Amino acid sequence: MMYVLTEQYAKPTLANSLQALEENDLVVIVERVLKLSTTAVVIWLLMFYALFHAFLNILAEVLRFGDRTFYLAWWNSGNLATYWRLWNRPVYLFFKRHVYIPSVQRGISPAICQLLVFLASAVLHEVLVGIPTHAITGFAFWGMFGQIPLIALTRALEKWRGKDSALGNTIFWITFCVVGQPTIALLYYYQWTATHKGMTPP
Repeated sequence: MMYVLTEQYAKPTLANSLQALEENDLVVIVERVLKLSTTAVVIWLLMFYALFHAFLNILAEVLRFGDRTFYLAWWNSGNLATYWRLWNRPVYLFFKRHVYIPSVQRGISPAICQLLVFLASAVLHEVLVGIPTHAITGFAFWGMFGQIPLIALTRALEKWRGKDSALGNTIFWITFCVVGQPTIALLYYYQWTATHKGMTPP
């Protein structure tokens, strides 16, 4: 299903965006990002289900691993900080155990420790995306590191509107899923085609 969505919907939209990116046609770029967002969200949700719900549970069953809390209800997150704590529990707990807690124990302030966690995560995101695409551009790094001001914004909105407000959750879905992911995909696709002219993108 992910392959069909990528080949039939994502790749044609990405290919049709190249001229607009070269000409800096902002209206067409925004239209392509919004067109790509639906496909990107569906692919991302399918990937989430396949990895976190299916594969990791099968692996846990085979290995007789007792703790199977690979994710919690991230889709209802009132702010971005809650989302990052819930959507990928193994990675969150790894960074908490090996970066955050040791840093706090050394006397570093919790705010700086959170910054260090996001810095390490941003570097890993850049490596994981940049190496397969042959493009260490910083797009994934800044996309991840840029979550910090959004976390501050959504936390403030949650305090202002209350925990039952959906405003922070709406901002998460718009910035992360509707705008963020397709924009990053578009930038990496453009970068790949620019550095590999004459070759078919993966």
